[in-house]
Amino acid sequence: MRDRLRFAGLEPAQGEMLRNHRQQLERHVEIALRDLFQRFQTFPDAARYFQSERQVDRLHDLHSSHWGVLTDARFDSLYAERVKVLSDVESQMSLDPRWRLSGQAIVMEHVINGLIEEYWPKSLLPGAAKGRRKELSDLLTAFIRTAMVDAEIAVSLRFNEQRHQHHRALAEQRKGDVSRLDDVFGDVIRSLSRLDLTARVSGEMPDDWQDLAGALNGALEDFRTQLTQATEKSAASDALVAAVSRDANAFATQSRERSLSLAETAARLGDIVTSVKTTLDETRRLETAVQDTRQSAERSGAIVGEAISAMADIEASAEKIGQIIGVIDEIAFQTNLLALNAGIEAARAGDSGRGFAVVAQEVRALAQRSADAAREIKQLVNGTKTQVEAGVDRVNRTQDAIASIVRQVAGINDAVCSIARDSDEGSTGLVAVAADLGNIGRLVETDAQVAARTANAGADLHTVILELGETVRAFHVQHHAAAAPQRRAAVAQSATAAMPITYVDDEQRATRAIGYGA
Repeated sequence: MRDRLRFAGLEPAQGEMLRNHRQQLERHVEIALRDLFQRFQTFPDAARYFQSERQVDRLHDLHSSHWGVLTDARFDSLYAERVKVLSDVESQMSLDPRWRLSGQAIVMEHVINGLIEEYWPKSLLPGAAKGRRKELSDLLTAFIRTAMVDAEIAVSLRFNEQRHQHHRALAEQRKGDVSRLDDVFGDVIRSLSRLDLTARVSGEMPDDWQDLAGALNGALEDFRTQLTQATEKSAASDALVAAVSRDANAFATQSRERSLSLAETAARLGDIVTSVKTTLDETRRLETAVQDTRQSAERSGAIVGEAISAMADIEASAEKIGQIIGVIDEIAFQTNLLALNAGIEAARAGDSGRGFAVVAQEVRALAQRSADAAREIKQLVNGTKTQVEAGVDRVNRTQDAIASIVRQVAGINDAVCSIARDSDEGSTGLVAVAADLGNIGRLVETDAQVAARTANAGADLHTVILELGETVRAFHVQHHAAAAPQRRAAVAQSATAAMPITYVDDEQRATRAIGYGA
């Protein structure tokens, strides 16, 4: 309220001025109200709002009371109560707010004219006329501002009430529209929520809804037809997918068996190839060994001849060895004496001679071993002379035997060379056969994998078709409801025929076997 008064420019001094001229203003207001209500009763557009004289009198009293409070210019709780009561009564009468504004204008017209007439200068003195004009101007300003604030408040109250009434009317209208919508379309919508496509929009309805109802019924009929066709196509697709899945399963099984058979054959052939390669390697090593044996035998014959000559030389050298052994004994004796003397000198040197003492002791031990060895050699030389004579006879017999061995080894070498050549050619052929068989096995394995994937994809597609069929059959379609049990039986039969297969482990084993064979 303060903001409204401040915006209108109503100051406390202006309110005090209105209160000082209250009786003067009320007199003009009463005249204006009589004129206003006479117009209400005589003007047809306004008179239709009044049902009786009593209603006119009551509204007149409310206006009079309201203007009495308004000329007091306090805008307190009493004013708020009076303006609210007046607005409620006009709202109950459905009196349009324009009549309130018209009434406000009539009252202002009478008051302004009356005040001007009263304050019109009647004296010839210019100073007195000027003072009354100033008072009239201030009074009219205060009255007009007060009346306009009151009009704004009254109209705002009416507009707020009309807005609330409009909202209530809209709510009631929406409630009625929802009820009518439910009466017309509710059964169809609830049937759709139960997946029932047999319900149709029927009964009385507004003309504006006829096209919508017809379109909905047409859409439901089209939807029902499409679902019926989808059910039939789903059954046909299910049978086709089941047949494809069966064929793929059979092909995958046959390919798997062939792949396993080829894998086993390749594995056995791989073992044979390995065995042939091993035999070939052994034959080559045997060929080399025979060659070495032949060469060794030939060298042995030459060596035997050389041995005979060497034995004669050995016998002659034995005498010389005896002489050399005597010299070695003498050297050993002298070395022993030198080592003994060195040990004595090292002992005298103390700690600094310990290392030399150890060396001297080792030299002495070496000299002793040399003397012992010389005696043993002397004994061996004496025995060697006897053995050389016997060895010459044995070497002669050995030379004859070696010549015979050389001839036999030459024959064996020729046979082994022939076997090695044949084995090499056979191994090359077997490796080529194993490679071809491995390639065939891999192709068969690939076919088996493709067939398995095709069968699995067919099984997945079959599952999707089954689910789609169940979804479609969940809708109630009146004209084809009797065919549902037969379709379910066909679907169950096709579901039994199409099962997914997996051959991962066997295929992996076949892959390993074929790879080994290749």
